[in-house]
Amino acid sequence: MPICKNCGSRIEKFNKDLCPICGTKKPLEGVSSETVDITGQIDIGNSDFKFRQTKKSTLLLLFVLVGFTGAGFFYMKHKKYGLIYLIASLILIGLGGFLISLTPNMMPWGFLIAYGVSEVLGIILGLYLFFKKNLKDGQGEFIR
Repeated sequence: MPICKNCGSRIEKFNKDLCPICGTKKPLEGVSSETVDITGQIDIGNSDFKFRQTKKSTLLLLFVLVGFTGAGFFYMKHKKYGLIYLIASLILIGLGGFLISLTPNMMPWGFLIAYGVSEVLGIILGLYLFFKKNLKDGQGEFIR
């Protein structure tokens, strides 16, 4: 419904000669009474339209191959979780590798064992997210 230019109340477009609320003559003069069509379709052939569908299989592959980097979270557009996971993973590898290498005869294997534990945790997290139902990315879109 159009709005009166004087009092701002909603009036019918048939009352274009006199506002029934405040009595202003020609209350719709200079006010557009046209409606906007909001039922238009999206033109996917347009170069401005960008559609990227995230897939659970790609998410699982990222967690299996480079799970310690948090690449799966970045793929899901969860940058905050990706950074937290990357920092926690680096701390686990660094601190765990240092502590394991302090034991006798484990010096060369400490960091490799800590890296392996980090990768196994990434694979477990990737499998959990792969089988989780109704998983959404950072923009609220479902991951298929």
